[in-house]
Amino acid sequence: MLTGPQYIAEERAKAAAQRLKQAASFVLLSSKQPLFQKRMGTGANAVLVRYEWPGVVSVYDPATGELLAASEPGKPDVLRHDFCGTTPNSTSA
Repeated sequence: MLTGPQYIAEERAKAAAQRLKQAASFVLLSSKQPLFQKRMGTGANAVLVRYEWPGVVSVYDPATGELLAASEPGKPDVLRHDFCGTTPNSTSA
């Protein structure tokens, strides 16, 4: 059983966690556009890089919009564990 200061600290932590959860939901509902988006590279090697909620870096083919890579949330340099993208097109004429 918690007493005095321990109880108060635990209740404050619970309240802060609840506020944070509400704020995250608010951001999710309010975030219609990527937080960052920019073209990387030139010519045929160019890709579109987006940083999106909740901390995901995504790489897209700018011509087709195809998702080429996506990170784990909050780990921008770690490929999402369930990502099974396709190999970029190398069509021959």
